[in-house]
Formats: sequence, C-alpha cells, structure tokens
Amino acid sequence: MAQDDAVRMTWRTACGWLSGLVAAVVWAVASARYMPIVQPTGSWLGDDGVTYPQLASNNTYWPRDVRHLAVLLALAGVLLIAGLGRRALVTGSVAAGGWLAADLLVDRLDLSGTVTVVLLAAAATVYFGATSLTAKRLSGGQDGGPLVRHVAAGTAAMLALASLLPVTPWIEHLSDAQLRIEIELMALKLGFATLFAVAAAGLLPRPVRNVRLTLGVTAVAVAAALAWICLTGSAMGPDFTQIMPVAFVAVVVAAAAPRINGTAPLLGLIFLGVFGAFASLAVLYLAGMLLGGALTGLAGNPPVNGADSDLATPLAAVVIGIGMSLASYLVTSAPTTAEAMGSETAGPAEPAGPATPAEPAAGA
Repeated sequence: MAQDDAVRMTWRTACGWLSGLVAAVVWAVASARYMPIVQPTGSWLGDDGVTYPQLASNNTYWPRDVRHLAVLLALAGVLLIAGLGRRALVTGSVAAGGWLAADLLVDRLDLSGTVTVVLLAAAATVYFGATSLTAKRLSGGQDGGPLVRHVAAGTAAMLALASLLPVTPWIEHLSDAQLRIEIELMALKLGFATLFAVAAAGLLPRPVRNVRLTLGVTAVAVAAALAWICLTGSAMGPDFTQIMPVAFVAVVVAAAAPRINGTAPLLGLIFLGVFGAFASLAVLYLAGMLLGGALTGLAGNPPVNGADSDLATPLAAVVIGIGMSLASYLVTSAPTTAEAMGSETAGPAEPAGPATPAEPAAGA
C-alpha cells in the first residue's frame, strides 16, 4: 500500500509540473502573440462624417480565454504537487489571483514580440515553480478531505469541458495565417482538455470505486465533445445545445462516480446533470458577460459591439464547476435505498444476556 501511494504521488507530481510548464508557455504565447493579432486597432469614418474607433465582435478576445485557462491549469498543477491541504489551497489561490492581475497588466500594456514571449514564459515558469514549492512546504504533506477533493476534481473536470469553448471570429475565407492559428487553437484546446482531465483524475478522492463507470461516462463526454467540435467548426452553431449537454452530464457523473453507491445516486446525478446543463448555460452567459465586459474595460481594449457578446468563459466555468460539485456531493451523500430500508426495518438490538460458563471438557 505504501508503495502504491508513493507511485501515485510521483505520478501526481509529474502531472503537476507538466501542467505548470505547459500553462506558462501557452500563457506567454497567448499574451504576446495571439492577443496583438486579434485586438482591433484604428478607426472608421461613419456616414455622418464622424470618426469612430474600431469595435470588437463575438469571440474577438478568445486569447483571453486561453490565458485564463492557462492560469487555472497552473493552479491545478500546484494542487497536484502540494496537495489539497488548507495552506496549499490558500497559497495556490492567492498566487493564481496574482497571476490574473499580472495578466491584466500585460494585456493593458499591449506587449508583443518573440522576445517578449520568451521573457513572459520564463517569468511564468519561475513564478509557478516558486508557488508550487512554497505551497508544498507550507502544506506539510497534508491533503484535503473528501469534500475538498471532490470539489477540486469536479471543477477540474468542468474546466476540461470549458477548454473546448474558445473559438475565433473567423468563419470562412481564412487566410494562411488565420488557418494556422485555427490549427494551433484546436491543438491548444485538446491539450487543455486532456491536462484538466488528468488533473481531475489526480485530485479525485481515494480510493476510486466504480472505475468502469468513470471510464465509460468519460468516454461519452469525450465523444460528445469531439462531435461538437466537428459539427460546429469555428463558430458556436445550433448543435451546441444538442451535443454539449450530453458531455456536461457525462462530466458531472464521471467526476462523482467514485462516490456512487447504488442506482438512486446515479439517477440523481443524471437528473442533476440534465438540469444543471441548461441552468449552467444561463450562468455561463450572464456571469461570463459581466466578467468579460469588466476585463475588457480594465485592460483598455476596444469594447465589443453592442449587438455582440463579450464572454469570459473559463472564470464562469469555475463558478459552475464549484456549484455543480457541491450539488453532486450532496446527491451522492444520500444513503442508498437498501441502506435506508435496512435502517428502518432493523429493530433495536437485543441486550446480551449474562455470560454462561463454558461446559467442562469431557473427561475433565
């Protein structure tokens, strides 16, 4: 058992460092390469003779979502390395908040260039490493309880699904440069989804029961997500409301599968996932629009056209993931039907009678 725990901790640590390094590089590329390309510049002359600044449109600021996903992936990496003890959680969360503040400053400064990408990646790597080592030292090897681990794993699983949401505003007539960026974004999305899924697996409470169920519903989530990508391309088409809820339900069930004990909790999770999929869609747009508009204004970027939407989906997905994880924890905490019936029908235990002396052995 001790050897298995050591192997698991080594695996978690390796995944944590990989997640942090990938996050640092991707954040730098999205900050100093992608963002300068998509940010509107200049102005245009209206029919009334007045000069207006260029406005953004739907999905213009998709590099911001990529940057936020990178920061959240780095936070998952810290927790994989340092554990889910209270001090590790506080250290990682505060560091993630500082990284998001630095991200906003970099966005406001409009930094760009290859040298800038290298410098930002190096700084982010050092920052992640220092945070991870500090959190590990402060945590002292402590790990979180079942609720904390369940919420962390469920939120990471939800971020794996949210990683597939960023899309570019380009729908057709792509230039060679735009086509190259589309391919890169697709690779980034699949990479993020994979690493968040691995992080969710590493953060799950132990021991993991119902492995087959977990793998099965995870496969359903992956298939539905890939189908959504293939059918919608670079724009959020009508198939979003038909396919993504399937993946959403599968993610909710997969993250809570280790806690399922009976048919009733499984059916409750499925109902929760179906209801939560459409409720979360409303939260995604409402919270995402509030966060997106505020971040665009704080970064000093051109506002989005009033007829379009300015969404910050990863941060909204964190809120959804925490909420759904808490709900699924309550659903799977209920006793099974057999247990409930057993506790109701079982009468009080009869008091033990006085002990009788043992009979003497024959021939004694």
